[in-house]
Amino acid sequence: MKKFARVLIATAVVGGIAAAVAYFYNQKKKSSITIDEFEDDEEEDERSYVKLNNAAKDVFNNVKEAAEGAFTPLKDAVTKAKDNVTEAASEAQETVEEFFDESDANQ
Repeated sequence: MKKFARVLIATAVVGGIAAAVAYFYNQKKKSSITIDEFEDDEEEDERSYVKLNNAAKDVFNNVKEAAEGAFTPLKDAVTKAKDNVTEAASEAQETVEEFFDESDANQ
């Protein structure tokens, strides 16, 4: 078991060293690109930018409208359920009152 643990640790160390070498090699390769290579691209591309405030407001309004549309049936269903429960509660109250009125009359 000790041999297996040593082999496992050695493999992890060698893998870590290999990863570090690959990372630093890639960093060196990326840093060899100069800024001058990108300057030509800026002149060719003419970009138009959208102000984020307007775009954010549009997205917010669209989401708000979609949410209102999605929750309207739910709101109607909840209102109907509330009315049904209120009606059932009042009927139950009347039934209970009638029951106690009858029991009072029997005494």
